[in-house]
Amino acid sequence: MFGEYETAPVFQALGGAGIGIYFGTCVLLLKRAIGGDSLAYFAGNTVAAVLLLLSNIGAFDLTAVLVQIALIAAGFGLMILVFLIETGRREHPFQQS
Repeated sequence: MFGEYETAPVFQALGGAGIGIYFGTCVLLLKRAIGGDSLAYFAGNTVAAVLLLLSNIGAFDLTAVLVQIALIAAGFGLMILVFLIETGRREHPFQQS
């Protein structure tokens, strides 16, 4: 599809950036700079999954593509849920009254 030698560094850079964002999100979570139920956490993980999905274009791996698509779908769904909770349009499912 693409010239292997022309585009390989681009796809490797996308994959590296995705892994860096996953790592950064995890570090922020561990340092309690962001919460595990925050919009920033889900947005970071979703952006990382998109970058890793794009990095699979160069050397297609069906399993990796399916995992990244599932993570992207879950990320968007959770971001919508968190947005609705933060704007008061939905109650937190685990919060006690």
